Amino acid sequence: MRILSISLFLPLLFFCKPPDLSNGCDPNSKSYLLGTILRYVTSDNSPSCLPSFSPFDIDYWGVFGGSATVNSMEIYGNELILGGSFNALGPNVGSTYYLDTNTGKIVSNFECPFLKLNDLAKVVVSDGNGGFYIAGNFTYVRGTPIQNVVHMLPNCKIDPNFTPNPGSPPNIYSMVMFGDKLYIGGVFNSWEGNARNNLVSINRFSGALESLVMDVNSAVEKLLIYDQKLYIAGQFSTVNGFARDRIARIDLSNSTLDSFVPSSALNSTVRALAFGTISGTPAIIVGGAFTTPRNNVFALDLNGTVLAWDPNFNGIVDAIAVSGQKVYVGGSFTAVNGGTARPNFAVVDSSSGTDIGINYALNGNVHQVIESNGQIYLFGSFTSVLGENRNYGASIDSNTNSIREWNPRFLNPFSYPSASAGFSLDGSRIMIPGGNGTVNYVDRSNIASVYLDSGLPTNWAPSIDNEVAVLHIKNDHLFIGGYFATISGLSRTRLAAFRLPSYELSSFNPTITTGNVTQLISDETNFYFAGTFTTVSGSARSNAAAYSLDNFSLTNWAPDPNNQVSSILDLGDSILLGGLFNTAGGSASSFIRAVNKSDGLAISIPTSFPDSDVSGFASYNGIIYVGGNFSTIGGSNNQYLASFTKGTGVFESNKFQLNGGVFYQMIISNDGLMVLHGGFTSVNTTNASGTAFINLNTNQIKAWEVTQTGVTFNQKLFGKYLFIGGNITERGNQPFGGYHRIELPKLESF
Repeated sequence: MRILSISLFLPLLFFCKPPDLSNGCDPNSKSYLLGTILRYVTSDNSPSCLPSFSPFDIDYWGVFGGSATVNSMEIYGNELILGGSFNALGPNVGSTYYLDTNTGKIVSNFECPFLKLNDLAKVVVSDGNGGFYIAGNFTYVRGTPIQNVVHMLPNCKIDPNFTPNPGSPPNIYSMVMFGDKLYIGGVFNSWEGNARNNLVSINRFSGALESLVMDVNSAVEKLLIYDQKLYIAGQFSTVNGFARDRIARIDLSNSTLDSFVPSSALNSTVRALAFGTISGTPAIIVGGAFTTPRNNVFALDLNGTVLAWDPNFNGIVDAIAVSGQKVYVGGSFTAVNGGTARPNFAVVDSSSGTDIGINYALNGNVHQVIESNGQIYLFGSFTSVLGENRNYGASIDSNTNSIREWNPRFLNPFSYPSASAGFSLDGSRIMIPGGNGTVNYVDRSNIASVYLDSGLPTNWAPSIDNEVAVLHIKNDHLFIGGYFATISGLSRTRLAAFRLPSYELSSFNPTITTGNVTQLISDETNFYFAGTFTTVSGSARSNAAAYSLDNFSLTNWAPDPNNQVSSILDLGDSILLGGLFNTAGGSASSFIRAVNKSDGLAISIPTSFPDSDVSGFASYNGIIYVGGNFSTIGGSNNQYLASFTKGTGVFESNKFQLNGGVFYQMIISNDGLMVLHGGFTSVNTTNASGTAFINLNTNQIKAWEVTQTGVTFNQKLFGKYLFIGGNITERGNQPFGGYHRIELPKLESF
């Protein structure tokens, strides 16, 4: 649409006389017009005197850490406010990250769309032209089925001609490129239905299986190419039936196993290979979990002779990189040279094997070490280097031996053998494979907000010590309820308020010493809250109570349901309660009951009760919709979803049958579009996997054809869009942290 708009607009620039002014911020100038068009085409909303334009599909930052759950959402101005259980807010990148090598900042989704791999990535290889091959355990890339290996072109698009078909999912450890072939090592026994044990070669342009057959009898964990020779290492003892003790070499000029055999046997796994010059001799440096011929690291000349070089590490070596006369070693050791304390990372001299004298004091394991243009990159489970915070990734300048400012802030640690990264042709960017998560995240404790027009986080960051269950905006306050006891170090138990628009924490400080607040609504006089509690500010209130909006005083409203309240709805003169209780308002009430606003006493709405708990309400055109875990109401069949007439309280005959699973949550727009979530597989006779749209004006049902992983806890309407929150991890086989946004179908499309 924007391309069409610009094509229609451009002739005006060439055939109409431009304004005389040239000031780029003057609306009458040609440069202002050109700049505005450029921002429109590129969806630019950065700070400027020019108007901004939001992207077509905004990539909202997700919530991560904790249970990564969004329980409730509110919209205030240009902000979406999120409450839940999380400790970080970051971009939804999946398991591969494209970062600037100087700053550690992620390359924007607009400049290079995130790959959004749906599972672990382990190795990246540059294609030599500006693109990358990525391999791992994933099965989807940007929501498209692609199994285990993908080629990203230099323009960041996925190569449609590269279509490998591993068949049975391989466990890939390592990958290298040579000529027109990719060599892949790991744990597998077939590829494209053909026998291939732990090592395979595929065409790097088509992905088709190549003819090379090397029958390796156990895991291949590391591959290295030097001088047209492919070195393979791992746990194996034979290759093509020939004895090869954990290391072997293949001559790539004729695709044959050559006679290279180390002069001394190894007694355990090889996990790292690197090429370097050891005491003036070209050598293959070998690391792993062995104690012979050396402790965890040794060097071989190109004939297989073990060299005298012996750094003597006291624990497993996972990774090795070489820069000049220095050998950088990472793993899970504590000492080098027989006793020099070097936790998990050390730098040793390539001639003597002695440590260079710097203790980088990493507080966790290092599983990958990579060199590029004199810079060393480390990845693992550490969070501190030289006393500076570095979450699971860091960089060291090989010339100065100092830690660089590069600090991507990875959310999750890198496990062996992931993080085998690749670099752009100019070295300015690094593509890093790892686990699902985020990068460049900001700390947020159970509450956060993002801008609606950019998806980026605001600066608001109160520290809430436990889960936020519900948000509600009324007048000039944001009310929050949950399980918390403090906010930014101040006592606020289960219920609090922020003043708007300043977001300053209000002095309102009710005391709810036990239980939780999970429901909040309001009318023009009071705000009502519910959950599981017994006292409010010293007064007896069982599971439901109200405060005056005028002076924040506790009202006398006390319906006292005898168990948890899971949902509340304003009916005008009364409040409808749903939950696990069997008495409310002084009357027997199985799981649902309306109570007066004036005195909290029960009224005869509804006129019959369900056989199990109620967890959700919504209303439209005088009809109250009730969702929960019930199967009958008043003895009549109503599977998880029912409705009654507000005026009479009489349940209608069952209109919507949820089949195959329970109700989770629902919302109804002003024009009668219901969005229904649950564990169901169909609604009435319409197949719907967990999400359905219902036109309540016609009772027509439409399935949502996109899959979602995780339960929906809350929804928020925003124009033609709907934000969906819960413990969501994927939508359409793409990673999402806690929530996502969809465009609602039009009622006339039913």
